[in-house]
Amino acid sequence: MKKDAAKMFEPLIQDMQATISQYELIQTQVTDAVFMEMAKKAISQIYDAAGFTINILKRNLFERTADVGYLSTDGEIIEFLKYANSNNDKDASLEEKKKKIRTRLAEYQFEYTVYNEIIILDVAGNILANLNPENRVSFSKDPLLKQTQDIDLHKNIDEDKYVETFRPTDLMPGHGNVLIYSQKIEDPKKRIALGTLCLCFDFEDEIAGIFKDLKQGNENIICGILDEKGVVLSTCNTKVLPQAKRVPVKIDAEFTFMNLGGKEYIMSTVPTEGYQGFYGLTWYGLAMIEMGHVFSMDQNNDVFEKETIVEIQNYFKDLANIKNRSDLLLEDMKRDGLNGIIQAIKFQDKTFVEIIKYIEEIGTEINSIFNLIFSNLMQTVGTSLFNELQFRAFQGNNIADRNLYERANDVCWWALTPLFRETLTRRETGTFEDQDSQNLRERLQYINDLYTPYLRLALTDKAGEIIAVSNPPLGVEEHFVENNLPKGQEFIGTKIDKGLLAKTMALPSKQDYAVTDFLSTPLYGARPTYIYSTAIRDSKNISKIVGTILIVFDAEPQFKEMLMDILPRNEDKKIIEGSFALFADRKKTILASTSPEYPVGSILELDDNLFSLKNGERGASIITLTSRTYAMGMQVSAGYREYKRTDGYRNDILSMVFIPM
Repeated sequence: MKKDAAKMFEPLIQDMQATISQYELIQTQVTDAVFMEMAKKAISQIYDAAGFTINILKRNLFERTADVGYLSTDGEIIEFLKYANSNNDKDASLEEKKKKIRTRLAEYQFEYTVYNEIIILDVAGNILANLNPENRVSFSKDPLLKQTQDIDLHKNIDEDKYVETFRPTDLMPGHGNVLIYSQKIEDPKKRIALGTLCLCFDFEDEIAGIFKDLKQGNENIICGILDEKGVVLSTCNTKVLPQAKRVPVKIDAEFTFMNLGGKEYIMSTVPTEGYQGFYGLTWYGLAMIEMGHVFSMDQNNDVFEKETIVEIQNYFKDLANIKNRSDLLLEDMKRDGLNGIIQAIKFQDKTFVEIIKYIEEIGTEINSIFNLIFSNLMQTVGTSLFNELQFRAFQGNNIADRNLYERANDVCWWALTPLFRETLTRRETGTFEDQDSQNLRERLQYINDLYTPYLRLALTDKAGEIIAVSNPPLGVEEHFVENNLPKGQEFIGTKIDKGLLAKTMALPSKQDYAVTDFLSTPLYGARPTYIYSTAIRDSKNISKIVGTILIVFDAEPQFKEMLMDILPRNEDKKIIEGSFALFADRKKTILASTSPEYPVGSILELDDNLFSLKNGERGASIITLTSRTYAMGMQVSAGYREYKRTDGYRNDILSMVFIPM
C-alpha cells in the first residue's frame, strides 16, 4: 500500500482495533450481568423464602394463643373440672363425664385440625382427660404446669395469660419436641384455679405443609426453622440440614455463606416480623441454596415473544444499556467499513476492499451472536421475574386461605358454646331475661377481644333479630361509608339479611357453615366483607335450631396487610415504586387492593382468559392497564387443609401482583 494510502487507513485501523476492545469489554460486562442477575435472583429468593417460612408459621401460631384463651374458659370443661375435683376418681359418674368431655375435645379437634392432642389436668398435675387414646399418660411433672398456674389471669391485662413451650415433655412422651399452648382454668365466679388446659400443636405436619408450599417457588431451596441459638428445629431436607444441627444466625446480613458436607451454600436467616403484636418464641426462618444451583441456567424458561422481550429489556435498564452500546458499536463498524471501502476505491486497492467487506461480515456475525446472548439473557431474567411475581401471588392466596380457614373453624366451634345454646334455647321457651342479654354480650366481647380479625360478633334468634353483639375490640377501628348507620350496641333489635338467615337456618349439621358473598353490609359500616355464620342448636336436641351466630371479618385492614406482605421489593428491601397487589374474583371485581387507583369494588379491565385459570393455577404476562405496562403474576386460590377443598365451600379468589415496566 502506498504511504499516503496507508496514512489514510491508519485511523480507520485504529478505530477497528478500538471497536474490538469495546466488544471484549461488553462481552465481560454481559457475563458479569448474567452472573449478577442470577446472584440477585438467588439472594432475593432465599431471603423471601426464609421470611415466608417464619412469618406464615407465626401467623398460624397467633391463632393458637387465642384458642387456648377461649377454650380454657369453656363452660363444659369448667364444670367437668369442678366435678372431678370434688369427686373420687373411681366414681362411675366421673368416668361418664370423662367420656363426654373427650367427645367435646374431639369436636374441637374436628374444627381445628392443627392440634394432635388436647389435655386437661387438675392443679396437682393429674391428667383427667385427653384427646389422643394412644397417649396413655396419667400424671405430669412438667414445669410448664407451675409456670402456667403462677400467672394471675386478672392482673396486668397486657400480660400474656398463656405459656408457649417447645421441647420434649412427659405430657407426650416419645414425641420429641412438642409445641404446647397452656393456660390456667379457673372457676369464673370464685376465681379459684381448677386445672390446666394444654393444646398440643401438630408442628411437624404444619411445617411440612409450609415447606411443600415453598417448593413451588424453587425446588432447590432448602428451608428450616431455627431456635434462638441457631439449632435446627425442623428442615425440609434432613440429609443436607439435619435436625439439631447448629448453624450461624446472622439476621443483620441479607445473606452469608456456609459449608455443609463439602459443598458451599448461600444462606439467609430471618426473624419474624410478628403478627398482631405476637412474636412468640425466638425462632428464625432459614433458607439456603447450593452455589452450584445459583449459577445454573433454567432449562425450562418460557419462550417470550419479541414484544415481551423488549418490555423486559426496558425493565432491566443496566442490561438494556449494554445492548444499546453493542448496537452502537455495530453502527460504528458499518460506518468504518463504508469509509474504508470509499478510501480503498479511491486508491484502487482491491485487496483492502475485500478485507473491509470481510470485517463487515465479522461485525454482522458478532452482532448476531450478541443478539442471541441478549435474547437468552432476557429469557432468563424474564422467567425469573415472572416466577417471582407468580410465587408472590401464590403467597397472597396462601396467607388468605389460611386466615379464612380459621374463620370457618371459629364460627362452627363458637356455635357449640354451652352458654349460647342454653340461653337461646330458653329464649325459645319464653324464659329469656335481661341478665341473659348481658351474659351473652360479655361472652361475645371476651371472644372478640381474643380474636381481633373480627370487627364484631352477633347472635340472633330464629327470626334473624340480633339479641347480642360485641363492640369492636381495642385497636380495631370502625369506619362508615354511609350516614346514620347503627354501631356498637345499636344493632340490638335489628334484623340480619333474609338471604343469609335462610341459608344459615338450612345448614344440615353443626359442622356446616355459610359465608356471604363479598358484599356491603351495615354490620361493616356499609363496606364489603365476608360474614361467616352457622346455626345455634338446642342444648338438648342438636337437630333443632334456636338461633344463629355471625362473625364479621375485618376485611379491609386484614386483606390490606396480607397484600402489603407480598409486594415486590428492591435490593434495599423497599417496595418497588409503582408496584401494587390485589385480590379479585372471577367477575373481575376487586376485593382488596394496595393501590388507590384500583379501589375495592371497581372492575379490572383485563383479558377474560386471565380469569379462567383453574384452582391453584398460576400465570404471568405483560399487560396494559390504564395505558401503563406492567409485568403481572397471578394465582387462583386452592384452599387450605379442608377449607374450600372438601367442606363444600367455593370461593375462587385471584391474587395478583403488578410491577411497572
